[in-house]
Amino acid sequence: MDCTVERGRPGQGRAVIHVSASLAADEARLATLPQLWRRRCTQWGDRPALRHKERGIWQGLSWSGYFTEARAVGLAMAEAGLQAGEVVSILSDNRPRWLIVDMAAQAMGFVSHGMYPCSTAAQVGHALVEAGTRVIFVEDADQLMKVLAVRGTCPALRHIVVLDTRGLLRFADPQVSTFDEWHARGVQAAAREPALFDSRIDAGSGEQIAFLAATAGSTGPARLVARRQHEFLREVRIVSHWLQLRPGDRALSIMSLAHYGERMLAQKAMLMHEALLHLPENGATVFNDMGEVEPHFLFAAPRFFEKLQGMTELFMQEAVPVARTAYASCLSARRPPGWLQRRTRERIRSALGLRSLRVALAGGASSPAQVADWFEAIGVPMLDCYGMAEAGFCRIVPASRSMEAASSPFETGTQLKLAPDGEVLVRGAIQRPGYWVRGTLSAAETLADGWMRTGDLGRVDELGRLRLLGRLRARALGTGGEPISPEIAEDAFRLSDYIADAIVVPAEGGHSAALLALDEERIRKHAQQQRLPFTDYASLLGLPEITALIAAQVEIANGRLPENHRVRTIRVIPRSLHQGDEELTPALRLNRSVVASRYADLFTEPLGV
Repeated sequence: MDCTVERGRPGQGRAVIHVSASLAADEARLATLPQLWRRRCTQWGDRPALRHKERGIWQGLSWSGYFTEARAVGLAMAEAGLQAGEVVSILSDNRPRWLIVDMAAQAMGFVSHGMYPCSTAAQVGHALVEAGTRVIFVEDADQLMKVLAVRGTCPALRHIVVLDTRGLLRFADPQVSTFDEWHARGVQAAAREPALFDSRIDAGSGEQIAFLAATAGSTGPARLVARRQHEFLREVRIVSHWLQLRPGDRALSIMSLAHYGERMLAQKAMLMHEALLHLPENGATVFNDMGEVEPHFLFAAPRFFEKLQGMTELFMQEAVPVARTAYASCLSARRPPGWLQRRTRERIRSALGLRSLRVALAGGASSPAQVADWFEAIGVPMLDCYGMAEAGFCRIVPASRSMEAASSPFETGTQLKLAPDGEVLVRGAIQRPGYWVRGTLSAAETLADGWMRTGDLGRVDELGRLRLLGRLRARALGTGGEPISPEIAEDAFRLSDYIADAIVVPAEGGHSAALLALDEERIRKHAQQQRLPFTDYASLLGLPEITALIAAQVEIANGRLPENHRVRTIRVIPRSLHQGDEELTPALRLNRSVVASRYADLFTEPLGV
């Protein structure tokens, strides 16, 4: 690419990209993402596009291979009778074939629809009906079983394609086929009509629906937002102000590609910067994969960064005294840092796989300031991202309290303000985002002057960071009739080392009640250090010493809160929660509606922890 790049650290200037005028003007005329993607496949040919770890070995896919694979899959979709504008769904972890199917569908004029792999069968059925899915690609036997359980309620569904058929050797179903079978049909179709795929890409329009993205669904069923090609392409182009990547940089895709932000940033990194995208083997290998990849850029939920910090602090508790002293020194506010501080920070970053990281982006929920401060202390700048499927990234600011530029948000092309009642309002290039309901578009609710209501409660702090206070519909009334935002108390509980998350719900008498999800690893570690006997997590929670520990943490949290936000009733979720459980959102936070209903009976028990 004919360009030069000037870089600045977040908060100390903006990244500036100088591209030759002729190249920039030429690319500006491209109307769709597939048109830009095809250009990159032609430009970069045999260079690596992405890598995926399979059975412990990193496998690569070139740009030319990416195009060939997508062409075969896209033509197979046409062979199956799909018509322009019909929906192709993907239910899979992040895999090369996820991206291949996604781009194939968009290139052929179909609508791509990514689904979170942690979805339950009921959630899958709801999403398939709302999308009006004609073809769904599922990762493996486990995801296939979810679809088979609900397909009777999905009248539009015609084909189910399995990407990985391990465990399905003797399985047969007339509606189910394998990815290899589809690929073979597409190869034959390409031989018969070699120009069809390119002609479909050429015919693409910026007004076409590119894909469907699900809303967070934290307080009810997720809705599907329809994003048009020109909207998405515009956002892919604009984020150069704060996404600091260079050709050859490495990115690791951790959040599900069904998440709007992850999809956009992965496409941005690959298509605009020629960054090499890495896809981890599975959720259990992510931390190990980070050490092997050493990414330059990372986007994850705040809970992921909290775990990195927690892992480090647990390790340091058992380190030799000199190491603990060096660790405490490296977190001090000394400016400029001394040799020991710099060396210790380098060792920590290297151990976490963050040695090359230029910027970490936290999205999907508000990130605790103390976590961002910790990453800043070890030399990893963190940006706090507020966004939504309807409007993309709306506010990007440095998250650490020590970063002077936090009051100057990065340019996203979207304006943000707070309504008198505290609701977050946004306005940008996407004036009337559309919700997709079984093939019909309905416009999102907007105010007379074009501001869109998000349903989120928030406040902007003294450093310009948007701090979310929960959903408007979740706000309750205190004993005096004053409005209470649950997120204020929940943030106070999350400051505890032993509490992973909390949901605050209204209780009888106007007082608040909280349901806590504990940090199992830290609780177990505490029990081991105190030589407390236990057999499993349930027995651990039953120990009087653990009850006293949590009661002390609750007292500390309540001490941080104003009187009207203090929590009177506390209960603990009596089992471990892991990614994929219905109680957790894709951002690894507790799902308010699910938790409040599933554990409502806990609040009928006697008062206490």
